[in-house]
Amino acid sequence: MKLFYARMAPNPDRVRYFLQEKGLWDAFPKAEINIMKGEHKADAYRRLSPLSQAPVLELDDGTGLTESRAICTYIEGLYPEPNLMGADPLERATIEMWDRRVELGYFMLIAGWFRNSHPAMAELEKPQSAEWASISEGRARKAAKFFDRRLGESAYLAGDRFTIADLTLHVALGFGKIVKFKPWEEHANLASWRERVSARPGLAL
Repeated sequence: MKLFYARMAPNPDRVRYFLQEKGLWDAFPKAEINIMKGEHKADAYRRLSPLSQAPVLELDDGTGLTESRAICTYIEGLYPEPNLMGADPLERATIEMWDRRVELGYFMLIAGWFRNSHPAMAELEKPQSAEWASISEGRARKAAKFFDRRLGESAYLAGDRFTIADLTLHVALGFGKIVKFKPWEEHANLASWRERVSARPGLAL
């Protein structure tokens, strides 16, 4: 297997942190893709990733597996320990529920805010929509309050241990810094959770 990834991009970071938590980052052959230079649109890369997405995991038979959550699920199946996706049907469903809440209810909102407001995205997001950026910002702020309440009830998003749901939130919060949104500065539960998970060796840059 070979992992194609991009630096300073949230979805590749999601896979990178997952591999680091598994102790597998150094075990995978890797190739870095420069998105700003358009390397993800090269014909050879598109044969692996038809939608020009990063990351992509090239399997031994030449198949390209895209979507960061799908790549993590595949890796979890091959290397189930340490477990990050659930040990039984209920825990797996609970973790996936919280992971999806982060991904769809926060991560994607930060992406909409960023893509439609940041000057660096003007060439990639045509046309940018100031209205959608504003809507995304408002919804992201509301979502941050929701996760803060949850972390006042539970040590981690899906229960009493660190899982991929926490990893996804960690990546999403980091992504938010690009639009200068740091909700842990105003939400105490998010702040204490962030301090706790940021100390994990697997989440080191």
